[in-house]
Amino acid sequence: MVKNQINSTSISIEIEVPPKEIWNAVSDVTRVSEWSPECVQVIWKKPPSDNMIGAKFIGSNKRGWMRWKGYCEVTGALPEKNFSYNVRPLGWWMRPQTRWTWEIRAQSNFESVVTLRCEIQYVTPFGRLIFGTLKQRLTEVSHGIQVTLSRLKSSLENNNIAQKPCKC
Repeated sequence: MVKNQINSTSISIEIEVPPKEIWNAVSDVTRVSEWSPECVQVIWKKPPSDNMIGAKFIGSNKRGWMRWKGYCEVTGALPEKNFSYNVRPLGWWMRPQTRWTWEIRAQSNFESVVTLRCEIQYVTPFGRLIFGTLKQRLTEVSHGIQVTLSRLKSSLENNNIAQKPCKC
């Protein structure tokens, strides 16, 4: 399901694995490049502590010939429930431009609903040159979220096949 608001978009998908496995995957931001069509690498700059809030990382992204980095800080981390972070476009000194939030809801012991939301606070002039209007960027982001969630689902369900209970 796709939901678009003025400055945000979100998509939900059912995944046949427990919330813990999903949370462990999405909170390990170094794995995002496995699923995302834009992100190519993530490195921790300030590794996470026990609660993860305040941990910093840099995401390297690409779109066609363009390359850019996002300077990210974890803002929410509730195991098996949600994981969120803010992205600053040009460095830690800028105010956050984008907020990404993963929400996980258990459907049963072995099924979950995952929602990935992107909220864009503003678009820089450089961003307008690359991505166009906010509406255009949200359309692209929606497509990227769909690809990301589909790849996450495939990855987690394929790795979990041996552990699934028989529905006989």
